[in-house]
Amino acid sequence: MQINEYLRSELVRAGFAGVDLQKTPLGVRITLRTSRPGLVIGKGGKRIQEITDVLQEKFGLEMPQIEVEEIVEPDMDAQIMSERLAYSLDRGRHYRRAGYYILRKAMDAGAIGVEIKISGKVTSQRARTQIFRAGTIKKSGQAVQEAVDKGVSQCIQKSGVLGIVVKIQKPNFKMGDGVKINEEALNIVQKKETAKRLKLRGKKLPGEDYEIEEEERLMTEEEQQLIDEVDEGDVKEMSLEPENEEGED
Repeated sequence: MQINEYLRSELVRAGFAGVDLQKTPLGVRITLRTSRPGLVIGKGGKRIQEITDVLQEKFGLEMPQIEVEEIVEPDMDAQIMSERLAYSLDRGRHYRRAGYYILRKAMDAGAIGVEIKISGKVTSQRARTQIFRAGTIKKSGQAVQEAVDKGVSQCIQKSGVLGIVVKIQKPNFKMGDGVKINEEALNIVQKKETAKRLKLRGKKLPGEDYEIEEEERLMTEEEQQLIDEVDEGDVKEMSLEPENEEGED
């Protein structure tokens, strides 16, 4: 924790994202995750040599070996974004403007959801928590452990210390509530259903040969009797022309 605090204070402008320590037979391997490796290494490796000497003398690490790992997408790293927000607040930027700026940057980078919490004496002498949210973010389950990245930082002001928590849900995690349609199987079913309906309507599909059977039958005695009873004289001619030549409305 002390090493993490020291590196965070020294590498504020370098986009410090965290540190990993691993003990080996040859010494201690330290991996620094940052978005700007050039500022960590320095000109001719001078800056990284100074950090190595401090870690060896002040913290008692034996033969520390420092490796710098570059963050490809810094806008998707929660720790880097929380450090940026703390740096903006430290320079006097309004908390709402700074919070929404970090929120938009993370969402534009492709995040599914972002949540930012700023706790402390933000605008008055009474402490409170201001929350900024966008998109959807998981709160429990395996998705929180694997898909949600969390970053924590602090900002020291005249009114007190502000605590900043940034959570970013990354898009490269497969959720269990997603629905994927098999387009190939859907097209096959649609073609079969269309062919079935066209056959019922008596239409011929391309590449299909079939005939429509018509039913022929004789008239019954009742039908023949009804036709015979109709007198042709009873059927009068109808005309659409008006009887009056001049026409009436």
